[in-house]
Amino acid sequence: MLGAEDEKLLPAITTDTLSGMRRDWVEGSYRSLIGVIGVSMTFVVAAVTLTPTAYAAERAQSTADLIATLQPAVVNLSVTRHTKTGDNGNVAGQAPIVEQQAQSSGFFIDPAGVIATNRHVITGATEIIATLHDGTRLRAHVLSEATRSDLALLKVNAVRPVPTLRFGDSDRLRPGDPVLVIGNPIGLGSTVTAGIVSALDRVKPESEAGSFFQIDAPLNMGNSGGPVFDMEGEVVGVSTAFATSGSEGGSVGLGFAIPSNETRVTIDHLRADGRDSLGWIGVHVQSLTEDMATVAGLPDARASIITRIDDDSPAAWTGLEAGDIILRIGGENVPEPRLVARKIAGSAIGSVVQITVWRGGEQLTLPTSIAEFPHKGAPVASVPPAEPRAASRDLGLVLASIPKEVRAKLGMTDQEAGVLVEEVIADSIASDRGMMPGTAIVKVGKSTVNSPAEAQLCLQNATHDSPAFILVLIQDAQGRRWLALPWRPA
Repeated sequence: MLGAEDEKLLPAITTDTLSGMRRDWVEGSYRSLIGVIGVSMTFVVAAVTLTPTAYAAERAQSTADLIATLQPAVVNLSVTRHTKTGDNGNVAGQAPIVEQQAQSSGFFIDPAGVIATNRHVITGATEIIATLHDGTRLRAHVLSEATRSDLALLKVNAVRPVPTLRFGDSDRLRPGDPVLVIGNPIGLGSTVTAGIVSALDRVKPESEAGSFFQIDAPLNMGNSGGPVFDMEGEVVGVSTAFATSGSEGGSVGLGFAIPSNETRVTIDHLRADGRDSLGWIGVHVQSLTEDMATVAGLPDARASIITRIDDDSPAAWTGLEAGDIILRIGGENVPEPRLVARKIAGSAIGSVVQITVWRGGEQLTLPTSIAEFPHKGAPVASVPPAEPRAASRDLGLVLASIPKEVRAKLGMTDQEAGVLVEEVIADSIASDRGMMPGTAIVKVGKSTVNSPAEAQLCLQNATHDSPAFILVLIQDAQGRRWLALPWRPA
């Protein structure tokens, strides 16, 4: 197989060889005309046969066709800001206003014209113009800005549906995976660069955002907010920063992108609430090591261990402790710290999730309220649960006191006993028997229950008294009825 340099040289070698053969023939070379033709034909056939094969291989490796499908969904952003300069001898407080323009990137995530980009590129903007791949210029306005991550959403009034990009799974990225970047570096317009994933889980100490992944695809001023693609054409990251050297501000080959899985969580909140109301419980975690797992008596080290609990946080109210090993959140395995953070951040504010931890050689499942992530410099914007809760780990029930408005929906008076089934854990005994959140449990066996703690105690006692089933009297929208729940020891 010929290399690229061989391919370039081959036509020249063939021509020179043929010319030399002609000279030899003219000068009375001892080689016969048949021999010359035979040798010449050998070289010509080699050139014709090998070169198309090499070119075909090169075409097969090209990303040009893929890029052609992606570029129409990437936009160039021109951002105008008005800033005050020094007074330069003017009357104090009357410094001249200077108009500044900056270039950046974004990409369509909705056919109606919604654009995702970085927050830092549009902060303080007085005008934003989006230039589409076909040269169309549209005025864009800010829909919402994240406060904890460097993301924002814009909107243009497109006369027809625009092409959009799809998000991929950034958790599948590994160092060495190839990536493509499209953006607007230095205002040059749609530009493609390529590279590999250099590292994962990079964190900027001064940033409130989550982790970034590092790439060696060249990024420069203007790439911010543009998409990073895998080789299937899915967005796996958003370009957000690059390292520079010296005063020129040029790239040194160290770029950083927000992972797509974190981006999607933030965008979902921005589109639903107009802000990144991310969930928070106040835990800090690190990866569990093999040695830590051995000490804890766990056969599998794919988990996260709590290093600190914030004061006055949902985790503190629930009873989570430093040293607890988080196994599952809401019934889903969370083998890495970033999955713990994403699962909590994506949970609805005010909801309750079941956090299963390993403590002292046994599993504990603790119902934990999701509060809103406190913004930097702001007090904790959350309130502890007003009503007591309890969890029946064996059955898969999370119980709470019945709020007044729920009692009205169920047709229960304020004086009637009962507790609310706040959550039913997936694939549990209760879920298998059709128990639904929002149901009231009035009795366990013959005992009327008045509080979550009392109901939990009755359920525990019933599992010891009955070898097969627990009888519970429930009330829901269909009325009041008995339900037999099978049980099994923990």
